[in-house]
Amino acid sequence: MQKRLLLVGILIFILTGCTRIDNDDQNYVGLVVNCLNNKAITNDVALGYKYYLPRGVKLVKNYDYNQKFLIDDTYLYMFVDINSYYYKSSINYNDDNDYFYYQKISYDGKNGYIKITEDDDSYFTEILYNYAKVEFYSDYNSLNKMITLSSIVLNSIDYNDVIIEKVLMENSGSSSEITYEIAKPDDASNNFSQYLEEYVQEDEEENLPDK
Repeated sequence: MQKRLLLVGILIFILTGCTRIDNDDQNYVGLVVNCLNNKAITNDVALGYKYYLPRGVKLVKNYDYNQKFLIDDTYLYMFVDINSYYYKSSINYNDDNDYFYYQKISYDGKNGYIKITEDDDSYFTEILYNYAKVEFYSDYNSLNKMITLSSIVLNSIDYNDVIIEKVLMENSGSSSEITYEIAKPDDASNNFSQYLEEYVQEDEEENLPDK
C-alpha cells in the first residue's frame, strides 16, 4: 500500500513538476509558491526567452511574446513583458476588491499576484509573476490544476538579456519605451481582459479570446 502511494506521488510530481493537486484546497497562493520552489528545466523557446512546458500543456499558437496553450479543454494565455523585464519596472497593484480570491506573491526577489474572479459557474484567473502574466477561464474542479501548471510555466521563464536588448533597441531606437501589438486570434471577444496594465511602464489595453 505504501509503495502504491509513493508511486502515485511520484507520478503526480512528474506530471506537474510541482506539488500534489487537491481540488478542495483553496490556498491558491500556496499552490503557486510550492511551484516556485521547484525550478524546472526549459524545453521550449520564444523571442527573447525560453520556458518549460509541463506534460499536459500543449502550445497552440506563438505570438513572439504571447503564447496560447491548451490544457485538457481549457485555453491558457501567457503574456511576457520583455520591456518591463529589461527596465525592471515595478508593479502597480490594482485592488478593486471585486474578486473571489486575491493574494500578492513575493518570492526569490520577484513580485506578483494571483487574482480569481467568479463569473457564474466559471472562474477567471490571473497570475502575474516573473514579468509575465497568465490568464484563463476554468470551472472550479479544474482551478487548482490550471493554477499549478500556470505557475510552473511562469516560474520557468528564462530571459535572454542579449536578445531582448537587441529587440528593444531595434524597435525603439533611442527611446526607452516600446509598444507591443498582440496578434488577436479569430475567436477573440471584446470583454476578456487588459494586457499587463499592472506594469508602470506598460499600460496598453488588449483583449483576449474567451474559452
